[in-house]
Amino acid sequence: QAKDNYSTRIDSLIQTTSVRPFNGNVLITQNGKTKYSKAYGYSDYAKKTPLKLSDPFVILSNSKQITAVLILQEVEKGKIVLNTPIKKYLPNLKQPWASTVTVENLLNHTSGIVDFEKPTAFPVGTQFKYTDLNYILLGQIIERVTNKTYETVVNELFKKNKMKDSFFPNASNQKEIINGRQYFKDNTTKEIHGIVIPKERIPASGLVSTVTDLALWNDLLH
Repeated sequence: QAKDNYSTRIDSLIQTTSVRPFNGNVLITQNGKTKYSKAYGYSDYAKKTPLKLSDPFVILSNSKQITAVLILQEVEKGKIVLNTPIKKYLPNLKQPWASTVTVENLLNHTSGIVDFEKPTAFPVGTQFKYTDLNYILLGQIIERVTNKTYETVVNELFKKNKMKDSFFPNASNQKEIINGRQYFKDNTTKEIHGIVIPKERIPASGLVSTVTDLALWNDLLH
C-alpha cells in the first residue's frame, strides 16, 4: 500500500502540466532496488511511437561526472596529478593560465576559464564558475595521457561496467538516439534530429545513456 502511494505521488509530480507536458523516462532506485520506473510520451511524435525505458538519450551535463571518473582513474594509475598545472598534459596551450590552472581546478570549476583565447575571469582557484570549457580540456587530457581517443576510453568504461546501452555518439549510432524537442513560448515545438553537440564538447555534455544504465552507474559510483 505504501509503495502504491509512492508511485501515485511521483505520477502526480510528473503529470503536472503547469510548465509543459513531460516527455521522457523516469527511474528511481533506493539501496539498489527500483522504487519507480515509467516511460512517458513518445520517441517519435509524428508516428506516436511510445517511449521505452531502454531508449537512449543524450545525457547533457551528466556526462561530466563520467569524464571526472575517467580522470580520477588516471590519477589512481599515477598518470595524472591533480594539483599539476594543465600545461604539463596539454603543452600546446598558449595562454598563460595553462601554467596556473590545475587539473583539480578544471574538475571543480574553479579555473576561471571563460574563453580559450582570453585571460581567466578571476584569479585561478578563487571562485566557482560552471562551464563546459573545463570538461572539454579534461577530455583532451584523457586523450593525451592514455594515447587513445576519448571515445575509445569512455566506451571501454561503459563495457567494463556492463552499461550496454551507453555510448559516445557518432555517425554510425546517432539514429539510435531519441530526438530532442524544443519548446517555444507560443506552445509550438520543434524536433531536434541527430547529434547537435560538437564532438569536442561531448566529454562535457554529449554522452548517451539510458535510465537503467545511469542507475547502474550511480550504484557503482557510490
